[in-house]
Amino acid sequence: MTPEELRIAQEDISVHGARVGDFVRLGDTQLVIRVEGDDRQFGSELQMGFGKSARDGMGLKSVTTAESCDLVITNALLIDAIQGIKVTSIGIRNGRISAIGRAGNPDTMDDIDVVVGSGTVLIPGEGLIVTAGGIDTHVHALSPRVCDAALSSGVTTIIAQEFGPFWGVGVSSEWALKHGHEMFSAWPLNVGILGRASASTTSPLEEALAGGVCGFKIHEDTSAHPRTIDTALTFADQHDVAVALHTDGLNEMQDVIGTLSAIDGRAVHAFHVEGCGGGHAPDVLRLAGRENILASSTNPTLAYGINAADEHVAMIISAHGMNSDLPSDVALAKQRVRNATMAAENRLHDLGVIPVTSSDALGMGRADDTWRKTFAMASMFADQAVLDGSVAASQVATSNERVLRHIAKITTNPALVHGLSHEVGSVQVGLMADLVLWKYADFASKPNMVIKFGIPAWGVSGDPGATVNDAQPLVIGPQFGAYGVTAADLGVQFTNSSAALTLSRRKCVPVKNTRTVRSSHMVRHGVLGEVQVSPSGETVTFNGQPITSQPISQATLTRRFLI
Repeated sequence: MTPEELRIAQEDISVHGARVGDFVRLGDTQLVIRVEGDDRQFGSELQMGFGKSARDGMGLKSVTTAESCDLVITNALLIDAIQGIKVTSIGIRNGRISAIGRAGNPDTMDDIDVVVGSGTVLIPGEGLIVTAGGIDTHVHALSPRVCDAALSSGVTTIIAQEFGPFWGVGVSSEWALKHGHEMFSAWPLNVGILGRASASTTSPLEEALAGGVCGFKIHEDTSAHPRTIDTALTFADQHDVAVALHTDGLNEMQDVIGTLSAIDGRAVHAFHVEGCGGGHAPDVLRLAGRENILASSTNPTLAYGINAADEHVAMIISAHGMNSDLPSDVALAKQRVRNATMAAENRLHDLGVIPVTSSDALGMGRADDTWRKTFAMASMFADQAVLDGSVAASQVATSNERVLRHIAKITTNPALVHGLSHEVGSVQVGLMADLVLWKYADFASKPNMVIKFGIPAWGVSGDPGATVNDAQPLVIGPQFGAYGVTAADLGVQFTNSSAALTLSRRKCVPVKNTRTVRSSHMVRHGVLGEVQVSPSGETVTFNGQPITSQPISQATLTRRFLI
């Protein structure tokens, strides 16, 4: 490329963002994607601004928003587990995605998918990546600040297990649940609450169902024995709600085989398959790779690093009410931490065996780290020949499929597991317009804007005393959609179809199709096989072959990158 050609290309990128065939490096990771498609037509792109084409009679059609859209995101680089990687525009009407494709005025432009009216609000997406909002299915909401952290990281839906500084691991009190649902309406966030299912009879489960839970949690700290597992799953099958299982880390009543026997082929979301946050020692990882076990792991073990074991011992002692001054408690904690299973867990994610990542916020993990840690893990396995100008374009190693696989872990697949996919989890016409805009250099680390039900609700704002909105210092926090009664309107409360629940403002949406979902339904995943862990916990095999990964000493998308 001549200097003049390079200048023209750089100028085009600065104006229009990436085009089909262009390479984009994601943050400071080793992940390089290549744009697979572009819904624009060269030379007639819809753009807003002085002297641009977004003008009445040119790119804008003089019609009402009922005939066009309320809001359009123009020319953003979409990364979606279902749609793939392409530059496109997204139309939004009444809070839902109404159209995806080429945006403009069909009277003056050809092949328009998203009609943009003269009254449509425009958000320019050139130079930005757009994704579905993240879904965190493992949140200990011990502090209201968890909700702020989730939104600031690009998470728009959480599945909470309590709502206050108490160790709920699922809440069954109908009185408490009523207040809990109302509390969450202070944030523009979709929320579901899990009921506690560590019970040998159904009466606590029936109370929780009436109180509007979206599923149930079985936790080792309050009993995860065969009777509670069978009771919860039998009840869940009758009422179409998900069950999240944190297995018996003490092995006091059963081992992995006993747990599988109690599950008896039914669908269950297995938390902590890495076996460090909790679960059968040393081989809870054996739950992964099975058709009915929808496995997930939490962000402290992602990406697997040289300090992971030491960090986990301290976290286990803190999170599970243990005492670091008691040698017996320290010994118990150390038995739960195994480098070999953490190393294998990361590799199983990359292979498409484990389909979900989550935070375990304030239980073991960090509420704002799941996007970052998921893609730091993806970067571990990417080719190190990043786009640095040292190789020809034909030799650049791209990671499109790897990126799409990992984005499914935090959007599409958790939505399927917990029965939310009829509302959220991907960028598709008809779903809620829960979208996150990222700069290319900040992908998965710092959202530029979080759009909730079609309204900017969270994101980056500049100095309010400046003449422009992007003047330093730039701070991420609530936007107008997070204030007043609007916050309640922009989020939904995920409940169940049998709930006896009325809320003052927030819309209640029952979960559905939770009992028939299987690993083979997991988007860009579904790889099945036999995981075996040696009795010592020091070696792991998958389908008979040793499986591991090397611990990293320097992670991407870290605090250093954020400064």
